[in-house]
Amino acid sequence: MKKFYRSAPMIACAALGGLACLAAASVATADDESPRILSYSDMVELTQPTEDQLEAAREATRKYKDVNVALADGFIPGSPDVPGEGFHYLNPARVSCNFDPAHPAVLLYAFLPGQTQLRLVALEYLIPFACTLKGKDGPPPEGFAGNLDVWSNDEPVPFWTVNAWLYFKNPDGLMTSLNPRVP
Repeated sequence: MKKFYRSAPMIACAALGGLACLAAASVATADDESPRILSYSDMVELTQPTEDQLEAAREATRKYKDVNVALADGFIPGSPDVPGEGFHYLNPARVSCNFDPAHPAVLLYAFLPGQTQLRLVALEYLIPFACTLKGKDGPPPEGFAGNLDVWSNDEPVPFWTVNAWLYFKNPDGLMTSLNPRVP
């Protein structure tokens, strides 16, 4: 019979070592200069097509870090401050039946704690219900490559929506609807 009491200290040490690694990972800094927070999408490897789409989105929208550039390009304030998302700036000319990562219809801005300027936090893509097979009751539209995008159809408007939190880390995932870090 094997004596497990001798291996218990080794198991405990391994578990503590794993916790120490997780603790160290949680304090490393992310692109948004905040504590590193791991989410489901951090734990999966993005496919190259998804990476390419996200990079195209970043390249095309980086200029919108300045809300005045967004306004000059046709984005208009479209909502009050929504907890977990921020202010929606909509460009009506970009609402389409086609998903294009480089041309989101909505930019999400927020006043983050300690900041006095609006900050671009995410991109939001809209596909009208009329563009999909069964509208709100059918499957979500095709979006980003892979299966990480979480489309929502519970908006008070007739659209499928998906957010891409490219500019402010979301602990719930890169492409989830709400970000608990956005006031």
